[in-house]
Amino acid sequence: MMKSKVTPDFPPTVTLEEIKVSIQQSQNNPNIGKSYQTVLKEGPRTYKIATVFEIMDVHTDEFHHYSLRLDCLEKLKPGWYFQEKRTIQLSNETGEVENLISFVRAIMEVDTPHSIGIYRLVDEKTFLSSQNIPELVKCTDTTIKGQLMHALIAEMSRVNELPIELQEAFQSGTISLLNSIASSARQVQYRRTLENFRELIEANSSDESVFQKLLGKNPWLFGSEYSELIDKRNWTRDDRLDFMLRRTSDGYLEIVEIKTPFTEPLFRHDRSHDSYFPSADLSKVIGQVIRYIEMLERNRDSIIAQDGFDPLKVRAKIIIGRDGDEQQRKALYAYNSHLNQIEIQTFDQLAKIGERVLGVFADALATLPESDTVIDDEFSIFATFDNEPIFEGEDIPF
Repeated sequence: MMKSKVTPDFPPTVTLEEIKVSIQQSQNNPNIGKSYQTVLKEGPRTYKIATVFEIMDVHTDEFHHYSLRLDCLEKLKPGWYFQEKRTIQLSNETGEVENLISFVRAIMEVDTPHSIGIYRLVDEKTFLSSQNIPELVKCTDTTIKGQLMHALIAEMSRVNELPIELQEAFQSGTISLLNSIASSARQVQYRRTLENFRELIEANSSDESVFQKLLGKNPWLFGSEYSELIDKRNWTRDDRLDFMLRRTSDGYLEIVEIKTPFTEPLFRHDRSHDSYFPSADLSKVIGQVIRYIEMLERNRDSIIAQDGFDPLKVRAKIIIGRDGDEQQRKALYAYNSHLNQIEIQTFDQLAKIGERVLGVFADALATLPESDTVIDDEFSIFATFDNEPIFEGEDIPF
């Protein structure tokens, strides 16, 4: 209750930040370096502050150890009172701070024992060097298992090739575990690819080849609308296409022409007629694609005879520019609805397709079979897309 000390340590007008500064300045040790503070409990009457001091070596002036001070204050009407009997100071020079951290972490993150006995707290180095790691892992919760996997993966990432010992270790896992690991790794790879794709879009790169290279290595970004990336770009004598894809729904071919994600509007506004028309950049690529279609259809017989592909009524998709504002999006939607054999898509829309593919991938991972049998390709949710997995079945509703 009321303090035996009548005079408060600080008047009631002093702020908590001023008290924290006062605690820092109260240390007489000349070897104190930096200090760090946090409020553990803030009112309404009791306040607890933790302060960590860096203690420097007296000879070298380099960091030597940490010192932890815990202060408890009480705020009453007359002012602030230090509860000196509840002030604690620990030094890491003798391992006190480290032992406290390890003890609290063990209690908070690991199941505490319920049986009577002697238990010892070991450091991470001793734990990892134990000859009985599998048994120790069994006793840990998923958080600790995740931390161990994170440490192992970080260590494995330092080498370019998976050591033979680790390959043999993976062979001892069940098929369901290996399926899960492989699928999770693929999902991480896809996520990083999509992030890289978005960064290129935001950077407004003017180099078409950068996007062509990324999409050529990751055709899954086009979505489930396509089932195959055809490894051929020269279909007629004078033309070189960016991509030729096979449609999932009917097996016919579709040209994909990649431009750049420039931010200028794709459509211009005609005020006199209150209508939108294609910009010069968009008109130019539409004309380019129309010529591709005409040349493919004109050479249909020779393409069938020489390449075994039928470009009958070949369609085309143009990836260009950004979404823009609501009026630009409406103009694009209206324009696409009146086009024949050609569709215009922005880079923002393509990124959304990639995000949706990742969402389906995540849902698929959640329903992977738990048995130890190899997943039969006939019933697999994955198909092959130029040696990359994609999703079978109905088209993803983009």
